[in-house]
Amino acid sequence: MAKVRCLLSQHGGAHRVRIGFAGTGFMGQVAHLQNYLKNPDCEVVAIAEPRKKLARKVADAYGIPKVYSNHLELAEDPDVEAVVASQPHLLNGYITIPLLKAGKSCFIEKPMAGSVEEAEAMVNAARQGGTKLMVGFMKRYDTGVNRAKACLDDLYASGKMGKPGLVSAYCFGGDWLRKVDGPIATDEPVPPNKDFVPRNPSWMTDAQKQTFNTYMNIFAHNLNLIRYLFPGRLTVKAALLREGMLNQYTLFESNGVLAGLYGMGVSSDDWVEKTEVYFEQGWVRLLTPCPMEKQRAAVAEVYHGGAVNETRILRGAPYWAFRAQADHFVECIKENKTPRSNGEDSLEDMRLMEDVFRKAQWV
Repeated sequence: MAKVRCLLSQHGGAHRVRIGFAGTGFMGQVAHLQNYLKNPDCEVVAIAEPRKKLARKVADAYGIPKVYSNHLELAEDPDVEAVVASQPHLLNGYITIPLLKAGKSCFIEKPMAGSVEEAEAMVNAARQGGTKLMVGFMKRYDTGVNRAKACLDDLYASGKMGKPGLVSAYCFGGDWLRKVDGPIATDEPVPPNKDFVPRNPSWMTDAQKQTFNTYMNIFAHNLNLIRYLFPGRLTVKAALLREGMLNQYTLFESNGVLAGLYGMGVSSDDWVEKTEVYFEQGWVRLLTPCPMEKQRAAVAEVYHGGAVNETRILRGAPYWAFRAQADHFVECIKENKTPRSNGEDSLEDMRLMEDVFRKAQWV
């Protein structure tokens, strides 16, 4: 494979953000690393990967100068400004807390953590280190999603369609990979880590923890998108769950507006995911694309009923949400901005999802 490099940290006198990567597995390479390498405002200067052969192969292929075996070595490197930690969510706190305290801003995948307690510790570590924590809710960076958000914000403020009454969101999944090119791989197992202890809520049974991790991994995106598109603060009213399965229905409420979130896993070559906001005189229906479709953005149908009786279609520019997300993280570090999907905001998702499991009926 031809070597690919980010531009050097100085280009025309402009500062380049120096990025380290904690983990270079499938998502680390396919969804994240390639996007930072393409960004002219950053330089990937180091990777930390416990699989030695994989680390060396990735570093050589992409021209990354420094190779470490773990994230603590990234924390000690003064040349690393920020870290992209693409890991299973139960590792997020374990990896990022020492990095944040060491002054390294961090990007992590969703969901934010294994529990509210762990998520709060991560937010506190960012405050202690004076650093930024960004969570990978890439749908917030989809160009079509943001066209729909601008439309919805106008409708809420103007009242053109009357008051909102219902929000509906669902995900039935399907083929999310779309035959994406595979990453560099080796036959190495991930070395065991005796220091790591998963931090799911202590009050859950083991079976509930397993279901909780599945629920968060799939539906955290949809819950976060509801919160992004609808301005009211949600409370959990009821939930129907099945242990070990994706089948679920959750009901939220905000100032009289009901919000339903439901879904299940479906074997399909399609991708089925929608977020809908219904008003007294119309609706906005947002269809979000498969995560790995680089040339598609979300599409919104806006129907204004009553005397207007008009339907409009809003399409986003075809810019991959994962790349837009990476661009945003680099911009936030470079210009000292608060990330759109920051840790404090994402903490609200964790609180809601734990409350879902407190109030759930198991069927």
